[in-house]
Amino acid sequence: MNDLRADLGVNVLVFEGAKGTMVQRGGFVDIMPEQLNLIEPEFVTQIHRDYVLAGADVCSANSFGASRPKLAEFGLEDSLEVINRQAIKLSRAAGPRYVLGDIGPSGLVMEPLGKASFDELFAVFAEQASALASADPDGFMLATFTDIAEARCALLACKEVALELPVIASVALGENGRMELSGTDAACAAVILEAAGADAVSLNCSLGPDEMLPFLRQMIAATRLPVAAYPNAGIPRLDEQGATVYPSTPEDYGRFAAAAVDAGAAMVGGCCGATAPYIGAIADEISGRAVRSVEGRGFDGLVVAGPRKVTVIGGNQGDRHRGPWNQGDRHRGPLRMIGERINPTGKRELRETLAAGNFSVARDYAAAQAEAGADLLDVNVGAPGIDAPTILPRLVLALSAGCDVPLCIDTTDPAALEAALRVYPGKALINSVNGEAASMEAVLPLAKRYGAALVVLALDENGIPATPEARLKVVRKVLERAAELGIAPENLLVDSLVMAAAADASAPTTTLDAARAVRADLGLATMLGVSNVSHGLPERPALNAAFLAAAAAEGLDVGIVNPNDTVIHDTVATINAARAAGTPPDGAAARAELQTLLQRALDPNYGEQGDSTPGPLSHSSGDSTPGPLSPEAQLARAIMRGDSDGAPQLTDALVAQGWTPERLITDILTPAIQELGEGFGRGDVFLPQLMVAADAMKAATARAKTYLSAAQQEAAIRGRVVFATVKGDIHSIGKDICISLLESQGFVCDDLGVDVPTSRILDAARNADVVCLSALMTTTMPAMEAAAHAVTEELGLPVLVGGAVVTGGWAASIGAGYGANATACVTAVEHVLGLFTDSSVGEGAQATGRLTPSPPSCKLVGKEGSGAAAGGSPGDTPQPSGGCATAVSKERGEDSPGDPSAAAPGHSKDPA
Repeated sequence: MNDLRADLGVNVLVFEGAKGTMVQRGGFVDIMPEQLNLIEPEFVTQIHRDYVLAGADVCSANSFGASRPKLAEFGLEDSLEVINRQAIKLSRAAGPRYVLGDIGPSGLVMEPLGKASFDELFAVFAEQASALASADPDGFMLATFTDIAEARCALLACKEVALELPVIASVALGENGRMELSGTDAACAAVILEAAGADAVSLNCSLGPDEMLPFLRQMIAATRLPVAAYPNAGIPRLDEQGATVYPSTPEDYGRFAAAAVDAGAAMVGGCCGATAPYIGAIADEISGRAVRSVEGRGFDGLVVAGPRKVTVIGGNQGDRHRGPWNQGDRHRGPLRMIGERINPTGKRELRETLAAGNFSVARDYAAAQAEAGADLLDVNVGAPGIDAPTILPRLVLALSAGCDVPLCIDTTDPAALEAALRVYPGKALINSVNGEAASMEAVLPLAKRYGAALVVLALDENGIPATPEARLKVVRKVLERAAELGIAPENLLVDSLVMAAAADASAPTTTLDAARAVRADLGLATMLGVSNVSHGLPERPALNAAFLAAAAAEGLDVGIVNPNDTVIHDTVATINAARAAGTPPDGAAARAELQTLLQRALDPNYGEQGDSTPGPLSHSSGDSTPGPLSPEAQLARAIMRGDSDGAPQLTDALVAQGWTPERLITDILTPAIQELGEGFGRGDVFLPQLMVAADAMKAATARAKTYLSAAQQEAAIRGRVVFATVKGDIHSIGKDICISLLESQGFVCDDLGVDVPTSRILDAARNADVVCLSALMTTTMPAMEAAAHAVTEELGLPVLVGGAVVTGGWAASIGAGYGANATACVTAVEHVLGLFTDSSVGEGAQATGRLTPSPPSCKLVGKEGSGAAAGGSPGDTPQPSGGCATAVSKERGEDSPGDPSAAAPGHSKDPA
């Protein structure tokens, strides 16, 4: 076996092109591409051979859709092992330097957006990876993932099955530069996948060469891993003869390859539509070149990430210098805030709701802290009556769907910690590990396995050391053990421990000296739980602020604080303004002020002498948390935050106050979801937030309807929609998202599923008001046209269509409506049913409005997810196919891009 890991990042490699395109050209349009491994093995090998002859160094096996859920669509699940093993064998027979086992999305949607659990999908990916590994590939290629949670799950599964094999993890972006399902951008995806153990990261599918290049540069800048790229040959269209046409040329690919390698790419190839001449053009430009070293790659500092946001702790502003910080450094990174409020200690309502599995209060705390500027959120569920191993992972999932801020998982329970780390779709910060042997044994391996950063507490079996030197010794011990496990120092954040000044007046000085030593001697980032210093003393906010300022003068990187406290908030803002301006802090002055305040607070006569002298201690806490909102405002906020736990209770409260269910839905619920929909259209809101809001909307609407009679409930139905993925197409994710939004706004949807014949659509539509048809592939557009004409001619009903390659112009040509995304789907349905009088149909909706688009194009085609647009390995199909269009054609590889929620922005443009 060749050593791909040694070659990656050293020599530029040429990756092969589209398999789906070649499968389609071979006339195999009614068969799962992976089945060809068994019935047409020489045909599959010839596809690889053509690319090798064109100059490809790396081939990915015809296994993209060979996971159990996708194979089951064709009744092939019992052949999983033989299909995957044969895929490696056939690719190897073509003679490439390297053969990769290709794994694509499962076609299922993970919690909290869908019903599939992490463990369920982990088992799916581990089973396929095991089958592939048994045939001795040179590595794995994870391709065309549009949900960072699923990509991370697949990566962890591959690493568990075959740690010795390198894994290239590739994601597909929409035209807005984000993964369609999770809203993750290229830089964030690189951070999360690198943390989870990827050997290289990549972009593929969905975008053409010119569209992909700027996002490729973003990914390269965010990681020190090798980076690969294999774009589509543009967004496909059908010509007058019904053939699929891609706009990019081999010359375009050659120019892209040169630019990509100049930017630092380590491997370049082609996805949907890129045939052998395209790969030949790439090879002519880059074959034999060394990977270009690019200065400044990767983030300087400790990096954590939520599914849609990267936060850098420590490091330097303005340069890439790495070394011990010193007080004269004028480029210190900003002081970060970890919000401390999601902790049930002393919070009865939070404790009781968490124990009941209700996350309404926790969501409110999260949103309020994020809005106040928190850079991370500490999440702690430790309290009597709370089952931490069950509740903590559920809470982590709930918060990650609606809140972008990265999470700091705070627990002393190893079982709860692992459960939460396992499902968190980002790079978490663990709070914490200490110098006790038991703590290091329990926590460090979990951090390594799941790719998390760590808070290191300067204590061990002997307690908290009394001197800075002794605390530093404990930190060194943890640092050494972490290094043995392969955990880099930049993933450690040291808490030198803040003790209450009321118990020991010298404690703050010891803590500050220890923090300074950690920074100066070890070069590690530092953190402190600021409010501990003032326990038991008067005027706590001012003391906390003074201590924070003194710690910042020593180079503090992170404070665990209440970001809603205006005094703390203003102090952090002042510190960061000075750091941005390069103004050195006056550490001596900051310590002197702290000592003055402490002496006054520790004076037993303080407060009894009538001292009216104004000073720092006279500051009020000024908690910036807004006062109580009206019940109707609380319900609207619950919808927008995706609080499906609290929305029904608020609905009950409003009905008790005299609100009618109809008015509640019209005046509160609908405007709230519409505001989010408008934000989604602008790109300010991402699909996960929209989906959890839809769930909250449905929960509130369902509760409101319980106050209506059966006749009133029937009258409240806004319309009946039949939704189907047309015959020959098996994608359903985009369709499912559209249905969820429609149902949240009062429509009754009859979901016919996928691969639906026209006759069944007609039967179901006899009791409907509108029909929505979904299709992802160009090859299934004729089936969509036939079904649309049948519904219009036989029943006279309006038809809306959608999918990756469906455009407004094409929809109009067949007399159907069109919409550019999931929210446009709702608008389009409202429009055709005359449910609003606004003259504009709404952004992204046209005529009657199509359904949502599908996710990024993919490679081979096959059942849902096994297909992919014409371009990469068999089955690089975009996972969430867009709105109405959630289909896949059997043209493996010809699947064009689609947005999981609906149509991806840009996919609504007519490719012609």
